[in-house]
Amino acid sequence: MTNEELLGKIAEFLNPIAKDISQMKTELLHLKSAGDALKAGQDDLRAELAKKAEKADIHRVEQKLDTSNKHLQDHEERLEALEDQRSTHKN
Repeated sequence: MTNEELLGKIAEFLNPIAKDISQMKTELLHLKSAGDALKAGQDDLRAELAKKAEKADIHRVEQKLDTSNKHLQDHEERLEALEDQRSTHKN
């Protein structure tokens, strides 16, 4: 067997392996792209959820402030009523 024949047989053996490796590289690149897209989508979802959580937190704080303000107004009204009663009794 000559060197050329030997090289030809080696090439016949290696060509399918090289094609398989090339296909694997392509598939890995597709998987990497899909993984990157998935991560980007998750990052977007996290950002949106964080915004919604902030809005919900702000809404809860506003509700608490409204309740506190109502309580303060109630107390102020009671104090004014007591002061009116006191001033009426003094006269």
